[in-house]
Amino acid sequence: MKNSYKIAFLFTLFITSVITAQEKLKGNKEVTTENRNISEFNKLEIIDDVDVLLVYNDNQSVSVETDSNLQNSIITEINKGTLSIKIKDKILKKKELVVHIKVNKNLKEIYSYNKSNIKSKNLLPIDTLTINAFDNSDISLKLNSKLLKINSKKTSNLKFEILCDNIFIRAEESSTIKGTIDSKEAVFNLIDRAIVSIDGSSNIFEVETLGNSSLKGKDFFAKDVIINASNSSDAYINATDTIDIYAKNSTEVYLYSNPKITLSEFFDKATLSKKELDKKSLF
Repeated sequence: MKNSYKIAFLFTLFITSVITAQEKLKGNKEVTTENRNISEFNKLEIIDDVDVLLVYNDNQSVSVETDSNLQNSIITEINKGTLSIKIKDKILKKKELVVHIKVNKNLKEIYSYNKSNIKSKNLLPIDTLTINAFDNSDISLKLNSKLLKINSKKTSNLKFEILCDNIFIRAEESSTIKGTIDSKEAVFNLIDRAIVSIDGSSNIFEVETLGNSSLKGKDFFAKDVIINASNSSDAYINATDTIDIYAKNSTEVYLYSNPKITLSEFFDKATLSKKELDKKSLF
């Protein structure tokens, strides 16, 4: 028994030493911009609470803008084509902390964690891109793509302006997605209290909502729609030509415009309501 107490004590002491070993810093308010030496990358991984500004440029580069005494705490490293941005010390206060990244068409995937904040002020013309958002991360991007995949989890918050051929969205765990999407084909999966609020247009729109999720798409004009709604979810759909509805388990579907309606499945306490667009939505 004494040995068990000793082991528990040593383990607690080890954990405490690890936590206290992380240096705590305050910025000196002398902001500098430091260019980082990097090789080519095709993936971007933002691990910590960092503001990242993306700009499109044929030549990739990374620069860190922050208080001069914090520069060494911002790690920018590349491993097997993945550029990782992270903070090695606990920063208590800073005047500025922005990582500026120039990306090009070679970028294929973005990972965002731990309240990181990724933005683009201008359009990013990247043909194929996958975006993965976790842990309360915040993403705001303008994209022109052929194929775009978006995965959001754990109360992440995403905002987009998108022009693309094909877009696939999977939103889970109370994450939210907002913005304008113009596409040829769109496929959405909303699960576990996720909320997607969009306007724009698509020729083909397939959407699944379940687990108290919500699609707010009354200003998203889609020609042909297939919706599969269940488990107390709700969906606001603007189908202009046709809509095929699969609905069950107390789900609510609100329909705008006057499409040809096919009820392939309509069970339990599911409801379908016809709605009128506000005049401002027509102009």
